[in-house]
Amino acid sequence: MKEAKIIVGVCCLFVIAILFSCNSEAPEADVNEPDPLPDSIKITVNLANKKQEMIGFGGALTWYSNWLTTHNKANEIADLMFTDLGIDIIRFKTWYYPDNYPTNKAVSNMSNTGSNDYAKGHWDATNQLFEMAKERDANIKTLLCSWGPPVSLKGNNSLREGTLKKDANGFMYDEFAEYWDDILEYTPFDPDYISIQNEPTYINSNWTTSQWAINETPSLPGYNTALNKIYDKIKNRSHVPLLVGPESQDITTYGPFVNVLKDNPNVAAFGWHPYNVNSTTSASAITTSLRNVGAFSTKPNIMTEFSDNLSWFNTALFIQESLTEANTSAYIYWKLMWATPASGEDAAMISTGSSPTTPYVVTPYYHLIKHFSKNIDAGYHRVETTTATTPASNLVTSAFVSPDNTKTTIVVVNNGTSASKVHFAAEGKTAKSIKVVQSKEGSYYQTVSTTSPTKSLSLPAKTITTIVLEF
Repeated sequence: MKEAKIIVGVCCLFVIAILFSCNSEAPEADVNEPDPLPDSIKITVNLANKKQEMIGFGGALTWYSNWLTTHNKANEIADLMFTDLGIDIIRFKTWYYPDNYPTNKAVSNMSNTGSNDYAKGHWDATNQLFEMAKERDANIKTLLCSWGPPVSLKGNNSLREGTLKKDANGFMYDEFAEYWDDILEYTPFDPDYISIQNEPTYINSNWTTSQWAINETPSLPGYNTALNKIYDKIKNRSHVPLLVGPESQDITTYGPFVNVLKDNPNVAAFGWHPYNVNSTTSASAITTSLRNVGAFSTKPNIMTEFSDNLSWFNTALFIQESLTEANTSAYIYWKLMWATPASGEDAAMISTGSSPTTPYVVTPYYHLIKHFSKNIDAGYHRVETTTATTPASNLVTSAFVSPDNTKTTIVVVNNGTSASKVHFAAEGKTAKSIKVVQSKEGSYYQTVSTTSPTKSLSLPAKTITTIVLEF
């Protein structure tokens, strides 16, 4: 009987304790002050300190696009490019080269020969790829670029080299503006952005090119004059694309052009290519170049073409610096889909071949771009981050906040030779959830298991890690 009373008493105390705990308001843990490991590095995100607004991340589909549309796994590849990858913008080339233009402006009898860049096949493929992209993402944007005027408007009557033709009145700016109006009239979709000349100072006897000066000289037409003529010609269309310029071949030629374009109200964004950067370029030279891009801040800048010069990991470092030093609003990797090879520094994100049955290969560059494109969208803002200096680290960080301030995406590249432990704090916010993906050589975009936003994460050497915090 005594044992029964003791058991009953203990049970009563247990019930009372449960009732007390249910009716008490226990203090919540403050996740902004986590309890990390002693050697963990604190990365603080200042959500209120907003930098450039993002246009997004993307890739180009130009040459070899017809290999993609005729591939027996075309829809599968399109799912990867336009759904899984999460890109915001595609860079297309215009293939509007009608035979005997401008006498004939229709595309129905456009030929498909080397002298006109095999225009008809690429024209059809580009229009099909646009539809495939829009079916999967109605919000995806397009940048339509020209590599040069048609042969009838080239002084050397060739798509290769040369420049805009002259007549008795000088360079044929009005006819070039008419050509661009025709491009927009005959292209079956409305591009969001256009670029009137890819790399205006670059010429190559084996490539479609056309040379320009920023302002007219006796031997070269003026890029700025042509751009204004084109804007005046198209400004009353029902859809008026935004003009991007100059898409310079390197940062050295970028400055002189942008120094003029910065005051031109018809230019919406500055486009640039960093082909002065390669695997032998010093880190300090890269930083200086990117700061020279960022020095022109009157309009957003877009990196519209770059690949072939850096490994996938060093490309990640370059993207990080483009975002933080050049304040880049969009980063468009050159080869979204391209011909072989499927590995090395000149690989595309997705590599394929001319045969419809050639197996396609998803390369490390695909996963690299996905670290940025999947969880950083148009309308996000880059925000300031602070990385604790103790313990010392080789972490390169960028961070972005969603328009409604409910999510931040942090990308951390560990460029060191050893692992680092990190934890995160977002000023003024309490993180409710965390998602983490990580890439290292041979293992790409893998989910990292983590239980709480307050816990430290391990970032192995030479890894890229994307962290998504929701508030």
